[in-house]
Formats: sequence, structure tokens, C-alpha cells
Amino acid sequence: MKHLWKKSLLVSLVAASAVAGCGEDTVKPEPTPTEGQTVEVTTNITADTTWESTRTYVLKQPVFVESGTLTIQPGTKVLGENGTALVVTRNGKLNAVGTQDKPIVFTSAKPVGERYSKDWGGVILLGKAKLNVPDQFIEGFPTGDERLKYGGGGANVGDDTHDCGKLKYVRIEFGGVPTQPDKEINSLTLGGCGSQTEVDYVQTHRGSDDGVEVFGGTANLKHIVVSLAEDDGLDWDFGYRGKVQYLIVQQGPEIGNNGIEADNYVTANDALPRSAPEIWNATFIGHATGGPEKSIAMTLRRGTAGTLHNIIVADFADGAIDINGTSSAQQFRDGALAIKNSLFWNLKGSNTALPSETDNDGGLDEAAELVKNTNNQFADPKLGDAKSLTAPNFKPRAESAALVASSAAAPMANGFFDTSAKFIGAVGTEDWTAGWTAYPEK
Repeated sequence: MKHLWKKSLLVSLVAASAVAGCGEDTVKPEPTPTEGQTVEVTTNITADTTWESTRTYVLKQPVFVESGTLTIQPGTKVLGENGTALVVTRNGKLNAVGTQDKPIVFTSAKPVGERYSKDWGGVILLGKAKLNVPDQFIEGFPTGDERLKYGGGGANVGDDTHDCGKLKYVRIEFGGVPTQPDKEINSLTLGGCGSQTEVDYVQTHRGSDDGVEVFGGTANLKHIVVSLAEDDGLDWDFGYRGKVQYLIVQQGPEIGNNGIEADNYVTANDALPRSAPEIWNATFIGHATGGPEKSIAMTLRRGTAGTLHNIIVADFADGAIDINGTSSAQQFRDGALAIKNSLFWNLKGSNTALPSETDNDGGLDEAAELVKNTNNQFADPKLGDAKSLTAPNFKPRAESAALVASSAAAPMANGFFDTSAKFIGAVGTEDWTAGWTAYPEK
């Protein structure tokens, strides 16, 4: 999370949030739109509502789904103005299901060619699953608004199956409003969402903070692309215990900090439930030349556990795997934090060994430990063109070591993981990113 302060954006967000909290008697009902019309969204959602693909929706304020389900049809475009976001509260639900040829797009309200990160906020889903802390207010807003709370009613209390809704074939672009130090709106935020939540085929692109941040809960993620996030690709905290398969994190020149930044809980590293996601088939591409932000594949700290299998880690200038703090180091020694059957390349200038990391974990030697009996290897993944900023290709070439089935592990058959993915990295011989992702510069 970056230390940024944008006073004008905070003022805009506070003012807009205040408008959003006004009583119903002060808000005029929306006029019935006609086909092809641009619809300005200036009220919150309190009943089942559908946004239709024949119209473009412009967020004029932070819009809260307070109750009911917001359904967004395939191919719908939602534009966010400065200081806005879409927030689905614990009592609401989102049903945003696009298709490969008709993805749903959340993007900046500015004209094409004038769009930048920080143009608007992002998409936030809040649920009632367990955290390892008391119920929280989601970051990015001033606290005190009960609609912004997530969690199940107290530390280690809640419904781990809670359904926040569906996001499928969705792009979220140019988001990430910074409002206070360490308190930003991420492109996609999941707070306390449970296992019935469906997040599949989702791309976040050119956000100013994290691509996807998950606070507690058990939401599962599949087919995720985080392109050019200015902070971390995937960030978790507060006891996240979901499953992830097919994850791509792409940094750009001087763009991006950690591929993964993982915490359990900052002030009580061993709080329960402990963060312990299970991740299969991921590709992390850094910026090998360095920049103003440190480019590190994974920072695993503050008591997090978790297992990662069939991972490509390539082109990170400042570090590979930093297991930070004695609590996470103990999780590693106990086998609850592990990286196996993975491929490393061009890390801090080395193609033969993991770079040494700062001793911030009581003497754990990550570089030595990660190559012991875990089938990790050093080899060029030979991806198509993972460095392109406008048309990347993450598919390995035929001769790539990533496609050698004997080097990979078979994902577990538990109803979520695709057990046929016996390759290393997020993409095998079929490119699941084709047809619905996009990489606009502005």
C-alpha cells in the first residue's frame, strides 16, 4: 500500500459519500432511461435493479448497493467519475456476469486517451465471512458509515459461505483513488466475502493501488489478470483462506511493487483464523530494470501461511520471495507456508539462484530453503511476450520448461481447482485471456 495523500480527492469523496447517505426524501427518483441513453447514477440501490447493456452508466457519487441485487448485463459499460466507487454492502449482492465477447467494463469517465490511474475508485464487495479481527470498515472511506462494515459480527465469527455475488468476464480500469496514507480504494476489493462468491475471468488494469485486495473470508478467485497495478498485484490480510487458480500479475517499467503482499494481522501475527490461501498456477512478471518502487515477487509476512504450486516468477529486480517476520518464518518451517513445483528466472539479475533477502525473519534463509526437495527450478519460462504493455502474451512457447508435465503438480480435486492444469504458470497451451482482456494505455 502506498503512502499517498490527495486532499482534493478526499474532499470530493467525503462530500459525495455524504450525499449518498442522505435520506430518501431528499433524493429525486431517477428518470426512466431510454435505449442508448447515458444514465447518471446519483442514488443508492435498495431493491433488485438491472443495468442494461444498451445504456452506459456514469457513477456521479459513491454508489452503495444497500439491499437487493444489482444485475449488470453482458457488455454493459460503467464509467466512474472522480471520487466514485461501486460498493456492495453486506446486505446487497452484485450479479455482474459478462461473456468472453461481451465483457462488463468498469472504467474512467474521462475520454479515451485522457484516462489515468486514480480517475475513480473501483469495485468493492463486502460480506459476512469470518475475519481474525472484529468487524472492520473497508479502507478508502472515512470510517463511521455502517454500510462500509464487513465481517460476521466479531473476530472469528461469521458465515464463511456468505455470497457477495458474481463477477465474471469483467474488466476494471484506471481506478484506485488514494484518500489517506495507507488507505486507498483498490481496483477490486473483497472484504469478508465467503466461498459462494464467484470471481472468475476478472482483469484489473492500471490501478493506482492494488489490483485485487482481499480482507479475510474465503472467496475463491479464478482466471485473474492484474496488469500494471502501481502497488501490489494480489494483497491479502485479516485471515484470508480462499482458493486461487490461474492468476497473472504483470508489472511494467517502473510500475508495481509486490506481485503478492500477504499478511495475517499486523499487530497480532498469530491471530485466528490465519491467512492461508491455496494458490495453483500463477505467473508473476516483474520489471527487471528496477524503478522508484521495489519490484519483488512476493512479500509474505505478519504471520501469513499459504501454499503456492506451479508458479512462474520472472524478471523481478529487487527480490524474489521475502518471508518477513518470525511468525511467517515459523509457518514456513512447519510446512503451512510453502512454494513448490515452481519456476524462477531473472531475479535480481540471477538465473541460477534465488537472491538472498534481508534477515527480517530470525535467520530463515529463503534462497536455500526454497530449493530443497520442492521441485523448484531455474529455467527460462519462454513466454510469448509477457513484457508487452499493450498486447502481452503469457502463453509459453512449445519448448518451455513450464509445459513439462513431470515438473508440475496436479491440483487437488476438491470441486474448485481444474485438475488438468499439469503445467507451471497461469497459462498452458490454451490462452484463456484471449477475447475479453484489454490493455489500453490511456
